[in-house]
Amino acid sequence: MVFLAVLVGAAGPAFAARGIDVSSWNHPGGAPIDWPQVRAAGYTFVFVKADEGPTTTGGRYYTNPYWSTDWAAAGAVGMYRGAYHFARPKLPISTAVADARHFVSVTGTMRGPRDLPPVLDLEVNGGLGAADLNAWAAAWLAEVERLTGRKPIIYTGYYFWQDQMAATRQFAGYRLWLAQYNGKSAPDKVPSAWGTWSFWQYTSTGSVPGMVGNVDLNRYCCSAESLAALANGGSGDLAASNPFGSHDTSQRLPGSVRVRGWAIDPDSTGPVTVHVYVDGAIAGAHTANTSRPDVSQAYPGWGPAHGFDVEVPVTPGDHTVCVYAINRGPGTTNPSLGCKRVVGDPYGSLDTLVRQPGGATVTGWAIDPDTTAPIDVHVYVNGRGWAVGRADRARPDVAQALSTGANHGYVIPLPGLGPGTQQVCAYGINVGSGANRLLDCRSITVRTEPFGALDGVVASDGGLRVRGWAIDPDTAASIDVHVYVNGRLQVTHRAGGERGDVGAAHPGYGSAHGFDLTLQDPAEGVNQVCVYAINQGAGTANPLLGCRTVQVRGAVIGHLDSLAVAPGGVRVVGWAYDPDPGSSPEVHVYVDATGFVLTATASRPDVAATLPRVPAEVGFDANLAVGPGPHQVCVYAIDVAPGLGNKLLGCRLLVL
Repeated sequence: MVFLAVLVGAAGPAFAARGIDVSSWNHPGGAPIDWPQVRAAGYTFVFVKADEGPTTTGGRYYTNPYWSTDWAAAGAVGMYRGAYHFARPKLPISTAVADARHFVSVTGTMRGPRDLPPVLDLEVNGGLGAADLNAWAAAWLAEVERLTGRKPIIYTGYYFWQDQMAATRQFAGYRLWLAQYNGKSAPDKVPSAWGTWSFWQYTSTGSVPGMVGNVDLNRYCCSAESLAALANGGSGDLAASNPFGSHDTSQRLPGSVRVRGWAIDPDSTGPVTVHVYVDGAIAGAHTANTSRPDVSQAYPGWGPAHGFDVEVPVTPGDHTVCVYAINRGPGTTNPSLGCKRVVGDPYGSLDTLVRQPGGATVTGWAIDPDTTAPIDVHVYVNGRGWAVGRADRARPDVAQALSTGANHGYVIPLPGLGPGTQQVCAYGINVGSGANRLLDCRSITVRTEPFGALDGVVASDGGLRVRGWAIDPDTAASIDVHVYVNGRLQVTHRAGGERGDVGAAHPGYGSAHGFDLTLQDPAEGVNQVCVYAINQGAGTANPLLGCRTVQVRGAVIGHLDSLAVAPGGVRVVGWAYDPDPGSSPEVHVYVDATGFVLTATASRPDVAATLPRVPAEVGFDANLAVGPGPHQVCVYAIDVAPGLGNKLLGCRLLVL
């Protein structure tokens, strides 16, 4: 269902812009800021402190000594830039006008193509009560707007505004730059005068490439187009309040078009109305309030309820579908979220192409938007028409994803495919307006001879275990395999064992194609085991599935010739041989609970003459020091091969 996922999936929204704000504190010891590095790290805007104060009437103003260089350098790397005044409110109220004029004398009118509006940084009260503080702020804002022609932004915190400004709603028409370090993905407290924010300073301890020490980090609320409008030298300040969003997909359905996307208005966290137009005529008004967690993640603070997923009726044929977000509050227009062309051609998918006995089977789904009825699907092999089917089988997944009927699936057999690699293409056959549409193409390698695998050959108790599977393309029935050992046919076996993994990988043939057999009494030493699949029907060969070389270890043999009392102890005589290569077996002698270790390396030509495969150096002859008294004496030949066992050569009760 890959095609279906691509067809209806919506691209995620781009994340809101990131930025910083700087002052002389960001130049510790005179350290410069590497602005190209800052920009390369993904930061697109900056606010630079211009001036501050004074704290008293007629006092001296502070001007940031890095103001002009940071302002110019940020602009040179293409960042949007703004300037802020750190306010020191005081009486009389007229000092606000003087402070505003000093600020503008430092910054200029800030009407360049990438200049953001001026900012009043309001975070200390200067000893003023709420009424005087509100009046002072109003005077500063009005004077700066008169001098620059731009409506300023207010920087503040939630508690300062609620407590020191008495939660006034007087300034609700200004954009808010909110300082709140809550460690969350979005602000959780916004002053009641706004309810929304334009910029959010979310930490003062950020780290930015190209800068020394902690940095204030910020986000812009909204789209890149909205930020560009706000930074357009003042001409776009109002346009930055326009809604933004995306017309993600428009999908033709029988009798309708399914339209999906999302929309946000910067002036409200509430849902936006969207209007859908078809061929220039309105086809419906809808509320964008369905859940879009990806939108909430990209634009924190607005929540997920900003999606739309609607159907609008259309007549047969091709159409142009456009979506508009309807502005609420300030703004200049109801912006277009985009237009898409939808056509009356069939659409669908070629989901699977699998081998079947005598050929292959192709499956998928197909719909023509001009009808709810099933349509035909034509299948071509290497450019030649091969089979015709009808997309009339149940596909509830398609019905659920596309809000259409369930019976639009197809299963079409392709008999008689020749050997080799074949390209298979499926076409949806058009009904009404439009044209036939290629759904997809796949390649398949067709075989006429058996195939399979020799999974393994391992030595086991009493033999060699041989495992694998085999299939003949001409039949779903089980076939024979021949097992050869050292070039000689050892056994014929029917590969009919259950192999669910094989059935899953080759669904046209079932799962009864495994073999798991044991070859009894293999020759000791190195054995080569090879397995062949025996052809059925077409094909000219019995292909080799694989060979394995296995070492078969033999059991130790030997004989206890003599076990008798000797001067000072016991004499043990005999021989022992291990057929495994390079082995010289040990012989363990136990006298009651005391053990002795011998090595069978003495010459015994008599043994070699009697047993041709046994060499002469297999003997042992040893005197063991044993004290007087009765003793139980047992002799064992030790086998080096694990699991085969040691050989008891004999026991005697001897009295010394």
